[in-house]
Amino acid sequence: MTEADIKRKFNEALKLEKDGKISQAAKIYTEILGMNPKFQKAYLNLGALYSRTGDSEKAIKTYQKALELGKTTELYYNLGVELYRLGSLDAAVKALKSSLELNKKYLNSHLLLAYCYKQLDRPDKSELYLKNAIKLDPKNKTAYAALATIYFDTEKWEQALAAANTAIQINPNDPRMEILMTEIHVKLGNYKQSFETLKKVTTTAQGFVQFNESIKAAKQKPKPEEKVFFDNLEVLTRKKLDEFKDKLTLSKENPQDFEAPEAQDALDLSLMYLFHGDTERALKYLLYAQKNLQENPTSEAG
Repeated sequence: MTEADIKRKFNEALKLEKDGKISQAAKIYTEILGMNPKFQKAYLNLGALYSRTGDSEKAIKTYQKALELGKTTELYYNLGVELYRLGSLDAAVKALKSSLELNKKYLNSHLLLAYCYKQLDRPDKSELYLKNAIKLDPKNKTAYAALATIYFDTEKWEQALAAANTAIQINPNDPRMEILMTEIHVKLGNYKQSFETLKKVTTTAQGFVQFNESIKAAKQKPKPEEKVFFDNLEVLTRKKLDEFKDKLTLSKENPQDFEAPEAQDALDLSLMYLFHGDTERALKYLLYAQKNLQENPTSEAG
């Protein structure tokens, strides 16, 4: 088969791949490599197809064969991705560092190295590669979000807040970052900011909005079983609220004799109000629970 025939088959495989016909494309790439074992691009594409189907072991073997024909940044990175997926973190780090030896500015390798070192419990190294990524791409939302998480995990609250703020400036209304910010504010004792951020999330994030709308719709025209649920919930909530208020009053009047409500008491009420569709009250009791856990770290809710 001539070079032109091989190129024609390669283009046919590309079209099949584009149309989502993965197994057919893989078959043609394999045929091409049988005819021309030195066609590195076919190895690269075949490895990517194995990756898409979740077969990391075949992808790794294919990328390794491609590397025998010539070392490229992309090949080493792809190899690192598959090794990371399999949990072979040391090998993944080695492959990713090899990619950076060929191209120090390859952004994806810096990002994945950061994730590898996070898994290896090396936050210092993870921070280093995230900062490298930010130097290469100052508006990289993934890098700032990951950096905020690293700082949170290492209890660097001010740095975590700054990184989370930047991540949100780049990617507004990211519910994951906004929720992380509520936790950071609690750690810093900024309870009002925590509440305001939580309130914003529940009124803008799609999942929260849909949940609230479904609760309101069910309460307006409840089915028989839903009416029983909401009636029982009303009774339980009132009982729990009375108990909570009694504990709070007694603890304020006689702090030496009575303990304040615990985090679990507040979490129970928060969940109940959430199912009432009363998001604001749910958030207030959730914030009480957060504050309680922050001030009494040895106590556990659950």
